[in-house]
Amino acid sequence: MAHGALLGLALLAATGSAAAAAPAGQFRAAVLLLTTEASADVTIGASVSDTATLSGVDPVTDTGVITFELFGPDDTDCSNDPVLTRPVPTAGNGVFGSGPFTPATAGTYQWVAAYAGTSGQTGATTCGDVAEQVTVNQAQPTLSTAASGNVPLGGTVFDTATLTGGFAPTGTVTFNLYGPGDDICEEAPVTTSTTTVTGNGSYQSAGFVPTVVGDYRWRADYSGDVNNGPAGTACSDADEDFDVLTAPDLTTQASADVDLGGAVSDTATLSGSDAATGTITFSLFGPNDDECTSDPVFTSDPVTVDGDGTYASGDFTPTQAGTYHWNAAYSGDANNAGVSTACDDPAETVVVRGAPVTPRLVTDASRDTFVGKRVFDTATLSGGAAPTGTITFRLYGPGDATCARTPVATSVVQVHGNGRYVSGSFRPHAPGTYQWVAEYSGDDGNLSVATSCGDPAEQVVVRKPYGHGQRP
Repeated sequence: MAHGALLGLALLAATGSAAAAAPAGQFRAAVLLLTTEASADVTIGASVSDTATLSGVDPVTDTGVITFELFGPDDTDCSNDPVLTRPVPTAGNGVFGSGPFTPATAGTYQWVAAYAGTSGQTGATTCGDVAEQVTVNQAQPTLSTAASGNVPLGGTVFDTATLTGGFAPTGTVTFNLYGPGDDICEEAPVTTSTTTVTGNGSYQSAGFVPTVVGDYRWRADYSGDVNNGPAGTACSDADEDFDVLTAPDLTTQASADVDLGGAVSDTATLSGSDAATGTITFSLFGPNDDECTSDPVFTSDPVTVDGDGTYASGDFTPTQAGTYHWNAAYSGDANNAGVSTACDDPAETVVVRGAPVTPRLVTDASRDTFVGKRVFDTATLSGGAAPTGTITFRLYGPGDATCARTPVATSVVQVHGNGRYVSGSFRPHAPGTYQWVAEYSGDDGNLSVATSCGDPAEQVVVRKPYGHGQRP
């Protein structure tokens, strides 16, 4: 790099002309020479500096100051206030540096150096000296992107762009989506969204729901700012390519409930596809795995799909009773999105009935009372296999010791497992002995069971009131 130079007029000794010899012990004034050289160009975030070489001053007695000033960015005539002013003391001839300075804005800067000595010698370099120019270049960030991936028709797509290598970048990232079938991004984008940049990091486009199947491509462009150059992705970027796929329907039907030892199966009907290929895999969960969180007890071999149609799992014979849930999953292919059924789909539930058990039914009638007072019965069901169904309470009497007549009261209670159940209440209108009978209906896994007429625990005596009032 060329040197900037200042030639100062010689200050003559007071005892003679420039041609006269100086007396012994006196310094003959020489020509003051100040040469400068700015540091090399840098990228924003790095420091710049200036160096001045001073010669032609009395190396013994002359001291002074070199003041370094930096103007910019892009202040070509140094008419604005300097962004840096730094005085550096001198003692005789030598090389003096400004020290480092880190500009906050990219652009071209101008150094100016001025010397002032104690003997009255002065001088400065000029603004615009090529050797005193230094360029602070913009950072050149990079933009990497990743599309959200293939989706079925009706799904939402988006793009994510990650900006790195910027210097406190601001500006925007603009996302454009092209397609379907626009492999060179030459047509108008189907959607555009813009996100504000607040530094290096990841930014996401707005979501978009395509209405046509096909191949789509994202492009992302960073605008740049005063300290950062622009950056963008290419239309051919593999990470920006995705497909919007046909969304076929998958309907399923499990086989009917069976007794333990019988086989179960599932069928799946695929419809609305675009010449579907791929496979359907059937999985069976249970017994009593209502959320399909355990490992399946059976998984079919993948069933090859050849277009819309009905496909079967094949048979499986469970070894335990209980409720089972089928799941069918279509793999999808290049033109069709994958789809699967839900664990709680009623059409995918099958019950394997075990040998029914005989639950125990224990009852206890309310205590003896008086005419007009309430009576009721309590039944405790135990030992059932997740029993459902009903318990029917019947009240016979008065005086019907064999329960042969029509009951005077009947109450039906729903059963939701083993437990305690209470009949509705009844107010007898006649005195005498009454008999309760309780009967559990049973269900697929539980036999019916009933109490006997004449069971002492099921008898209640209803008495007449004493006098005009009732006994307390």
